[in-house]
Amino acid sequence: MFTIFKTMLLGIVRDAHTLFWTILFPVAMLCGLGLYFDDPGYAERLLAGVLAMNVLFGATMVTAFNVMAQRNRGVYKLLRATPFSTAAFIAAMTGARTVLALTVSVCILVTAVLLFGVSLSLAGLAGILLALFLGSICFTAIGFFAANLSRDESNVNMISNLISFPMLFASEAFYSLHNAPVWVKTAAQAQPFHYFVKALNLAVTDGRFSGELWTALAMLTGFAALFLAAAAFTFRWDTERASRGRALYRTSQRHSPM
Repeated sequence: MFTIFKTMLLGIVRDAHTLFWTILFPVAMLCGLGLYFDDPGYAERLLAGVLAMNVLFGATMVTAFNVMAQRNRGVYKLLRATPFSTAAFIAAMTGARTVLALTVSVCILVTAVLLFGVSLSLAGLAGILLALFLGSICFTAIGFFAANLSRDESNVNMISNLISFPMLFASEAFYSLHNAPVWVKTAAQAQPFHYFVKALNLAVTDGRFSGELWTALAMLTGFAALFLAAAAFTFRWDTERASRGRALYRTSQRHSPM
């Protein structure tokens, strides 16, 4: 399992597209918005929002594309011939993505501290790292789930966007939902990104493990377990199963009596 984990991690690090969107883009976004909106207290909110958004898109969308690309190249067919289980493979991929997310998040945290003077207590830093760890697991599992539902690259792009952007917009990553309609607030509380952002905001601003923080982390853990189970249940080692299913469906429709 460690060999698979190491291979996955090296593959992610060597991907220039992934490195740009998961390292350079969030750091540039933090610097740009932080310098433009020079308001008291905004740096802390911006830090939590950038950390959350980076994990959301880096874990969900990039994982979905990687899983689809590896499946189409036949990588998973080779793994299927080994004693490697589906759960172990998902765990290795999730671990590699989590290591990358935590590494990038440390770069973002250092930038916020040095450039904007954000102060973090030890308890707050521990809360941030714990939230990032759970969030990376949760949204990597969602990326697997999106890839499992997809047929090709264009399909995985549509599905991952339909999952990621509504969660981003129905959250308080960069703005408050205090004056939002009730149905928007209700929808926000029914998705994991809401609790991820809340946990990061509480860890950054409060700097302690409050009851609210523990509740947000517990909800995030529940969503992570749910989507890990969904990813394992819907996982496909190759694309032939879906193709055979669609072919059988078309054949049955063609020969069915009118």
